[in-house]
Amino acid sequence: MTVKGKAIRTPRVPGRQPGPEHFDEVARVWGAVDDDGRKVILFVSRQLAREQGIVPADTPLIITNRVL
Repeated sequence: MTVKGKAIRTPRVPGRQPGPEHFDEVARVWGAVDDDGRKVILFVSRQLAREQGIVPADTPLIITNRVL
């Protein structure tokens, strides 16, 4: 992420790097819910990212028909 051309480094938590098993779980859940459930997942993810400073506070919620 950048702010006014300057890269912002977010703190990393040691040992918490997602691996293939995490992607498989996300894909399983993503495929198991309907379109409204996916919107909720995206909304919660965006809100969490905003609160932790990963994305700017004015980041819009973007709904697409394909994410993965």
